[in-house]
Amino acid sequence: MSLVKRVIQRVKRDYFRSQYQKAARRILDTRPLARGNLPFTVLSMVHQRDVHSYLLAVKSFTHFLNPSRIVVVCDPSIDNDDRAVLRRHVPHIELRDAHEFVHPDIPRGGTWERLFAIAHMVEDSYVIQLDADTLTVHPVPEVEQAIRAGHSFVLGEHPGTPRRTLAAAREYAKDWITPDAHVQAFAEVAMVDVGLPADAHYIRGCSGFTGFPRSSTMRDAMLDYSRRMTAELGDEKWKSWGTEQVTSNYLASNMPGAHALPFPKYGTPDQATAETAFLHFIGSMRFVNGKYEATSRHAIRLISNAAA
Repeated sequence: MSLVKRVIQRVKRDYFRSQYQKAARRILDTRPLARGNLPFTVLSMVHQRDVHSYLLAVKSFTHFLNPSRIVVVCDPSIDNDDRAVLRRHVPHIELRDAHEFVHPDIPRGGTWERLFAIAHMVEDSYVIQLDADTLTVHPVPEVEQAIRAGHSFVLGEHPGTPRRTLAAAREYAKDWITPDAHVQAFAEVAMVDVGLPADAHYIRGCSGFTGFPRSSTMRDAMLDYSRRMTAELGDEKWKSWGTEQVTSNYLASNMPGAHALPFPKYGTPDQATAETAFLHFIGSMRFVNGKYEATSRHAIRLISNAAA
């Protein structure tokens, strides 16, 4: 890409980001969230830069499914002012520190702390991992059905995302292997050879929205998986960004009723249709156009009208 094109791309990104931030701040004008009564927990890990985005994500989601428990694992960047904002808008929120959820057998950072927090909390509750860069704009009955049935779900990457055997997961990922391939591909190729259960499966999805049913074994399974993958790939590679996602996919894929949510009803904005209910604005799609801003404004109208 030429220098001129890079400059134009950056100017556009900065413009769309600023427009989004203006829209996102309007979430502060909405009423505090009332505690729900549905039997599950929503958990997120939040960085200081994402406080407004998180409030948009959690308020838009709970507009359709309001849980009895909401937990935030606070990135070290979260300060007392941020905590006050979060408590003002979600009075029953539980704020936990990332350093509470560390273990010598798993990496630190890269959202590993949130997955380890989930591994603790599923002992008492169904837990949904909700990223701050998500928005819910229509009912999500498939999610409610999974909660009530005690089934896990993963956010798929295309229509009909399958639950594969580990051998099939390797076949699917092996063509991506190059010396500089993403660590997720290396992990997906290696899983079949590290001594995991013979009947284990894998759904290739995104950890930004994942449902975990109650479990007394997730914590041990997570630590075992991380130990095996560290031994196979090496400590430095296993610390790379993206290893939490492949671990989340693996764990959810081997829980009862594991399945991918229907795509694009649950998916990314580039594939959205009029029926899309849940959108994940992953980094590469966040500020390339005005969709994040427009969808945020729409979500705020839904939230505001419900409270009127």
